[in-house]
Amino acid sequence: MSGPDAPAGLDRIREKLALLRRLEAEQGFGVVIGEPAPLEPLPELPGVAEVYRLFGRLEGDNFRFTPPDEILSPAAWAARTVNESDPMGSPLPVGHEVHSIPPGLRGDIKAGAPIYLDTEDLDVYWMEPDDYVFLYEHPDTEPELTVIAPDVVTFFDEHVLGPGYPALVGTVLGPGVAERRLRKGPHTGEYADNWRRLLIAAGLSS
Repeated sequence: MSGPDAPAGLDRIREKLALLRRLEAEQGFGVVIGEPAPLEPLPELPGVAEVYRLFGRLEGDNFRFTPPDEILSPAAWAARTVNESDPMGSPLPVGHEVHSIPPGLRGDIKAGAPIYLDTEDLDVYWMEPDDYVFLYEHPDTEPELTVIAPDVVTFFDEHVLGPGYPALVGTVLGPGVAERRLRKGPHTGEYADNWRRLLIAAGLSS
């Protein structure tokens, strides 16, 4: 979010994170909410480092969000490698799905398929990995993608920490995953996704 609402969006994210950290500490949903990270703003990517420095890492059953290596410092951004043959213009991964990775392997395997940030227009979007590969072979084909948010601040405010979260799960992982419920244990009947349960407990999503 590079417009006039960007500071307000960052403030909302900061407040939501404080609430979620408290609830996680009290109730133990099993999610990861990292501490603030020392990242410097990058003029070419308004709002991006500003968001990630509020938490450093967010992770639940379905997604992991960590800052891309390219934004860890101005020097890293200046030294980034741009793939001239990339049909999507070398977008940045703003997060990855981890649903496809067995929990016991998530420490060894960084992540599954990425959610991307377009570094030109700053949209956050999802594209099926097979469609991305297809574009390399057919670069003149119109890409099939779903724009999730117009900027990274809106993405985290509304789709990771807000009411758009169920739709994000449905878009990336499918409606079956989004609506999956626990069949046994103390939380039987509740959503299987621990991040969604945390958001519901906080009154941030349904």
